[in-house]
Amino acid sequence: MGSTTTKDGASLTNISVEEHFSISQSTSREQYYAGQTEQISTAAEALVGRSTTLTEALKAAAMNVGRKPVETTDVAAIKEVEARAIGGGDLESDGGGVTAVASRAVARNKKLVNENEKTNLRDVMAEIDVRVTRDREVTSEDAEAVVQAELTHSPFNSIIPGGVAESVTAAYKLNSSPCNTSL
Repeated sequence: MGSTTTKDGASLTNISVEEHFSISQSTSREQYYAGQTEQISTAAEALVGRSTTLTEALKAAAMNVGRKPVETTDVAAIKEVEARAIGGGDLESDGGGVTAVASRAVARNKKLVNENEKTNLRDVMAEIDVRVTRDREVTSEDAEAVVQAELTHSPFNSIIPGGVAESVTAAYKLNSSPCNTSL
């Protein structure tokens, strides 16, 4: 995969789920994130026996890290998933999609001090079946784009363990090797 420049001038490169290994390098700070995508046990476990579509991957993320307050990183990954599931469009301005709900939750969470009052990922995903009316199986391009979106918006230059990007990657891996459920 090519190189992408983030809003702060960093360059992220070499995101590949095909090779079962993800590496990114930030040229602005020379920080690296590297991790074997073979080690996606919680995300894969949540998807085993389920449909491996884009929305199922979002549901798996909600099962894995659902108690975590929604952050900008989540919104970026959710936006990429939703756009790919429904085929594009302005996801934040229509007000009805998961991306719009997640964006509002982030704005609300920034105003709150008490962690228990913040909107979490599980709350955002509660009505995904109603909000995302089209769906399809996860492809390698989907997984790579969602990982890239999450990395680009991460303040720590890494993906969230068990989060949206990892769940989408696990869904792709299950689609590409349906007999292999021991990830």
